Amino acid sequence: MTMELSWQENIAVQNAHLRLTQFVVPTRRALISPLRERLLSSIREFDVVNVSRENHFCMALEEALNNAFYHGNLEISSELKEDGTSAFLDLAREREQLEPWSSRHVYITELVGLFGFWISIRDEGPGFNVQAAFERCNDPELMLASGRGLLLMRGFSDELFFSSKGNEVTLVLYSQNAQRELPIFAVPESGELRHVSLQC
Repeated sequence: MTMELSWQENIAVQNAHLRLTQFVVPTRRALISPLRERLLSSIREFDVVNVSRENHFCMALEEALNNAFYHGNLEISSELKEDGTSAFLDLAREREQLEPWSSRHVYITELVGLFGFWISIRDEGPGFNVQAAFERCNDPELMLASGRGLLLMRGFSDELFFSSKGNEVTLVLYSQNAQRELPIFAVPESGELRHVSLQC
C-alpha cells in the first residue's frame, strides 16, 4: 500500500495584509511535524509574536494536531499512553493502514495577518465531551495525557474554541503589533488611516 505523504493547500485570499489558506491533510502521522512547521512559518512571515511566544504556541499547536490525528481520526484513547508500553503507537501504526481510519482527513483553515493568527483544525472522528475533559483537568487523579494537552492549548493560546461535537478546535494568537487594534480595512500610513483593498 502506497501512503500519501503530502497535503492539499489552497490559498483563498492573499495580499500584503492577510492570507487565508485551507488544507486537506490525509491521516499520516509523518505529516504532523512538517505541517506544524508550515503553520508556524506563517506566524514568522507576518511577525505575529516574538520567538518566546511562538515557542509556547508551538506546543499548543502540536497538541491540537496530535489530537486530530491520533484521538480524532485514528480514535486512539489516551489511556493507552498511561500503561508505559508501546500499545498507543502500535495501534496508531496499524490503524493508519486500515479502513475506515486510513481514508479520513484533517481539515485546517488558517487565517494569518497583521492582526494575528487563527487556526481551525477539524477531524473526521466521533469527537469528545469537551466540558467533561476540562473538568478532569481540575482533578489531578483523573487527568489523563489528553487533559494535559488541553491545558497546554488553553494556556498558550489567546483564545480557544471547540465545536459542540468536539471534533474541531480553533486556536487564536493575537498579534503583538499595535496595528491589531485597527479596523480590518485600515492600516497606518504616515500617521493617518487609509482604506486598503482585501482583494486577492
